[in-house]
Amino acid sequence: MPDKQNKITDTKANSQLLGTLPDGCRLCIKGKKSVLFLTGICDKDCFYCPLSEQRKGTKKMWINEKEVNKDTDIIDEIKKCSSTGVGITGGEPLIDIDRFCHYVTLLKKEFGSHFHIHAYTTKIDLTDDEIKKLNQSGLDALRFHIFDISRLQKIKDTAEFKIGIEIPLVPGKEKILKKLIKDSESIIDYMNLNELEYSDTNCKRMEKQGFELKEFEDYAVKDSIELGQELLKYAAENTKNMSIHLCTASTKYDYQYWNRMKHRAENIRRPWETVTRQGLIRKGVILENPDIISKKLSLTPTTYTHTNNRIETTVKNAQRAAKKGLDAAIVLAMPTDDSFDFELTPLDKKGNQKE
Repeated sequence: MPDKQNKITDTKANSQLLGTLPDGCRLCIKGKKSVLFLTGICDKDCFYCPLSEQRKGTKKMWINEKEVNKDTDIIDEIKKCSSTGVGITGGEPLIDIDRFCHYVTLLKKEFGSHFHIHAYTTKIDLTDDEIKKLNQSGLDALRFHIFDISRLQKIKDTAEFKIGIEIPLVPGKEKILKKLIKDSESIIDYMNLNELEYSDTNCKRMEKQGFELKEFEDYAVKDSIELGQELLKYAAENTKNMSIHLCTASTKYDYQYWNRMKHRAENIRRPWETVTRQGLIRKGVILENPDIISKKLSLTPTTYTHTNNRIETTVKNAQRAAKKGLDAAIVLAMPTDDSFDFELTPLDKKGNQKE
């Protein structure tokens, strides 16, 4: 039986944990970690790769949902999200070590040494010179997407950053994953097991592999999370100090993503906007000629703006406009850089939302 130290616990974010939660995961769950997409170029061809057509194979960069054109775009977005760390991903972010280290150094200089930075890589053939550059950059942790650890000990011997393994839970790979857990115990600081997910770009290859959706309107793969739970139990019974985080699709979407949205929404909302419990920005809109309507309703400058050929204002002002026979609605907008309408509900002549 596992001892108390090897007890499996439930986090408060729909995930399970054996041992200690990695610093990067702790920040992610709180929505305090931004994602720096460094490149879509990768020398691997994983059938389950979820990258969108917009990003896969491109040299473009994104910070969260914002495309990066200059370094200050990254810093600005991190501040808007109140992030205290960044996860650097791709593609293969280490395909150009010098470029990678530039961004690690930039962020450490801007936000301080305590700003946590981890990265994801398949690059297991790091040279001594490359490891030295990573050490000097201030990188906190490197998470390897690998199933063969034969070269990992050499990296561990000289790395000044934490070493982790982060891999998807592919049903049918039970024996391989159990061996990976057992063999890597003395080398790595932690392991992340991710629920396997469908995406628009990997679905055909996933179907060819025989995988099915867990349930209707769900992107998670059937039997993936059950495999993760079995591996947690195996690790609890067969390792001494292993730390493993079982990260579900819900953890990523309901906690990591939406908690970050809430932070961003609170930071960017304008005086006439409110933030919903989910993290959307709520406001009123008047879908008529902006120049005429602002005067007709006697709107004060601090309660509205002209944008996208409409007036955006308080919900109360939109209701007033509807009662005057004007075309008005209540909008729930995403707090992302493009700030698109997530939902637009027209108002009737009484100022109530139409069914």
